[in-house]
Formats: sequence, C-alpha cells, structure tokens
Amino acid sequence: MKFNSAELLESAVISTEITDPLRTYISEAKFFKKLVLTDTSKLRHGSYLIEVGSGIGLLSLHLASIGFEVTAFEPQSSGFNQMNAMRSLISDNWKPTVPQVEFREESLNQATQLKKLADYIFAINVIEHVHDYESLICQAINAKTPEATMRIVCPNYSVPYEPHFNIPIIFTKRITKIILGRKIKRSRIPNSEEFWNDLSWPTQRGLKKILKSKGWKVEFSRDATYEYLNRVLTDTDFLLRKGLLIGSLFKLISYLTKIVRFVPLGLLPVIDCRISNAKQTN
Repeated sequence: MKFNSAELLESAVISTEITDPLRTYISEAKFFKKLVLTDTSKLRHGSYLIEVGSGIGLLSLHLASIGFEVTAFEPQSSGFNQMNAMRSLISDNWKPTVPQVEFREESLNQATQLKKLADYIFAINVIEHVHDYESLICQAINAKTPEATMRIVCPNYSVPYEPHFNIPIIFTKRITKIILGRKIKRSRIPNSEEFWNDLSWPTQRGLKKILKSKGWKVEFSRDATYEYLNRVLTDTDFLLRKGLLIGSLFKLISYLTKIVRFVPLGLLPVIDCRISNAKQTN
C-alpha cells in the first residue's frame, strides 16, 4: 500500500518508535500542510517549489508526492541536530518509494546554484531563527520567477509570548533572559541557550518596513492566526505541549475568533504574508 505524507503522518506513530520531537514535527507538518496547499493548489502540475527551512522535510515530501518538483533547504543549526535522523526514519517508513526531493544542508543565501527559478517559495516558522532574515528574504526573492510568490509564516514578537520556550516576553529579549534565564536553560530544547541567542524576534511592523523599503508588494493575512485559534479547539497534543496555563489561555482566546478581523495586523500572534516582486502601488 502506498502512503502519501498525510497517511504516513498517521501511520508512522503507530508503526515506529518515535521520539517526542518527531511527534511534534509530524503534528506541525499536518497543520501547515493546509496553509501551503491553499497556494500550491493554484499552480500547474510539475511546478518548481523551494522550501526554506524544511525541518525533517514532510511538507516537501508531500508536495513532491502530488506532482511538484521540490528543493528543500535545511542547514543543521542549534536545537535541530536530530533532523537528519528523523528524516531517515520517515523515509524508511514511506512505501513503496520515497518521493524525490532535493534536500540541501545549507541556507538558501549560501546556495551557489539552483536548478532554475522557483514558481513558489515558502518559509514556515523559519525567519525567527535567522539573525539576518532580510538577507534571506532578498535571496529568496531573487530565486523565484517574477510572477511567483513567497509565503512567510512565523510568530509575531509584538505579542508578549515566546512560543518555543512557552514563556512571556518581559519588555525585551535581554530582560526576558535575565528574569527567566533558569527556565530557558532548563528547557527540553537541545542547546537551549544557543537556540535562544539565535532567535531574531521578528515583528509584523518590522517585517513590513523592510519589505516596503525594498519596493516589494506584500499582502498580510489573518489566515494563519485563524487556523491557530481553530487548532486550539481540536489538537489535544498541541495544548499539552504548551502546558496547562498557556493551553487554557489559548483555548479561552480561541472562542474569540470572530473578533480577530478587528485586531490590527501588527498585533496578531502570527505573521502571515505573501511577497511578490511587483512594486507597491500605495
């Protein structure tokens, strides 16, 4: 029986001995697949896609399995050193053959040669791990066709909550570490302090300013925020990962989804935007 990635996500947990980090990646891939498919469903069969920061590669594998040509960039960085092992475990349980994805263990801005310009580029929960994410975005824009779109989804650090460590933000990154340094150090995240130092804390307003200064057309969306709030009502594992207090708070907020459309984009918990080469008209 052939597994596509959706089936694999459900079956792998049953058929293999899986670590907690892998369970988390599987859950995240299942969630973000829906967001990415809203874009890729509009592309022609065989279009060339680039994933920036692919993690264990489940999204890229799924897109390849439904007929896209995919290159996935994933440098081995702090807190993510188990990715190759987890990717191998996924590949070993994919039947009958693993979809062809070009996995590259480097960042996009380090790449010296690409097959061709991409028809679509996406970066899901990536730029918050990149100090110079402006340079990364510039490189991605140069790596796509003029008609193509780049989709970015990441946390908005204007909201006083750090999602990787599940801690409140206390004014600034420096002050937060001074006050909550012990919790950061004791986190289950491998190399937690180095991981913390690598976080760039992007904000919607800051990202908008950068993109506008480059003259690119950008459209910010509430779609990812809506999906996150709906997720709180249905994904028990997600709530358990966030802890009782944060999970209960998220669940309370999720009942207020109707008011999200009135919240300024700069105050939404998730940055969700599509970038194109076209010049801004306003």
